[in-house]
Amino acid sequence: MVINNKKVLIVEDEFSIALDIETSLKKVGYDIVGIASSYNEAMKYAEEATLDIVIMDINISGEKNGIVTAKDIYDKYKIPIVFLTAYGDDDTFKKALESRPFAFLLKPFNTKELSFAVQIALQKHLENNTPKTTIPGAKLSEIIFIKDKSQFISVKINKILWVEAMDNYTQIITKDKKILANMFLKEFYEKVPQDKFLRIHRSYMVALDKIDKIENRFIFINGHKIPISKAYRSQLIERLDIL
Repeated sequence: MVINNKKVLIVEDEFSIALDIETSLKKVGYDIVGIASSYNEAMKYAEEATLDIVIMDINISGEKNGIVTAKDIYDKYKIPIVFLTAYGDDDTFKKALESRPFAFLLKPFNTKELSFAVQIALQKHLENNTPKTTIPGAKLSEIIFIKDKSQFISVKINKILWVEAMDNYTQIITKDKKILANMFLKEFYEKVPQDKFLRIHRSYMVALDKIDKIENRFIFINGHKIPISKAYRSQLIERLDIL
């Protein structure tokens, strides 16, 4: 028996089939968060509930089928998908592949087949989202990993332009992307090299080597204007080589 308390959403518009799936998964230790029958219901669960995996019927009711629903769920929330379908034709399979499923199961299936498919999908998802110990061209000490829901995003420290506090979160800005970290700015500041960064405002920390210019009460980095607090200005001046 699988005892893991992994949280599962079932997306199936035939209620009797959904109940069978729920019963089968509960028998092997899974926690069923809910049953959705349409795109809107599935997206609402994905947004509001903590989910480890979604069991998705390809042919659900409504304008958007299971393939579209699965793609949107994975793109937004990176939750792995197991597809269920009564249709085993090549065309359906090719369309399903576009939404990057982690397993594909043909109806009818038994409890063991369903359980195996779920376990395989969870394992593949874990492997895909476990940080590697090395990244080509960079030392691990030059990289930090930011946890975002069920994935870890690598950020090269020398690519960070500035970091901004957003309530209980911290937004890391690079030239290519923005990453939201579930921590306070003070916590993040303590995890990066102190010689490379400086806090210049209660809401901002900047990479000193990325500053383009300082004008009055603002720093400019990559065309963006960032305020300097009076309390931090003297510290900033001390850290810069000014001729």
